[in-house]
Amino acid sequence: MKIHGVVVVLVCLMALPLSAQSNEIGVWYSTAQLKDTGDAGGKLTFDNAKGYGFSFNHFWTGAISTELALSRLHANGGIDINGTRVLDSGRLKLMPVTADLQWHFAHASMISPYVGAGVAYVKAGDLTSSDLDLAGIGRVKIDKKTTWNAGAGIDIALGRMFAIAVDGKYIKYEPDSSAAGSTEKLKLNPLVISGGVKLRW
Repeated sequence: MKIHGVVVVLVCLMALPLSAQSNEIGVWYSTAQLKDTGDAGGKLTFDNAKGYGFSFNHFWTGAISTELALSRLHANGGIDINGTRVLDSGRLKLMPVTADLQWHFAHASMISPYVGAGVAYVKAGDLTSSDLDLAGIGRVKIDKKTTWNAGAGIDIALGRMFAIAVDGKYIKYEPDSSAAGSTEKLKLNPLVISGGVKLRW
């Protein structure tokens, strides 16, 4: 029944008149807050991540759209003991890809807030540093994962073809990491805040 319902919704959306449909391409500058893993006796922490992203948004109606977005983020990390960083864990590279269904309030107006939710696929690079090697930890592999995300934002129209926007996404990303024969779950859960420019047609 659930699959049948999704098919019906998609068929209805595809049947909408073309005049009701439009598109957007967005270019974004992003920053993300990553959560720590561990406790005061030994905690893996990361600085705020920075990066850029791109998005494509298709409007099925004036209020409903589907967005596909990709970001590339990087953050320096370390192992802290009692609030002091004692080891450099290297640079973490993240690539979240999100596919969301969005609801836009007053899309035709100059100022239009929106909310959305959907699925996310997150790929992470390995952590490497001389400190990790000296400590006998070595390369830390971080698993990729498919999960969910939710967010909200606001568009400010600059004429008919352009808009500036602010977007926030919370991604539930808690991958397994492995090094030196042991495995630990990282609770990164990035909160990604982006500012960007959109081209509309």
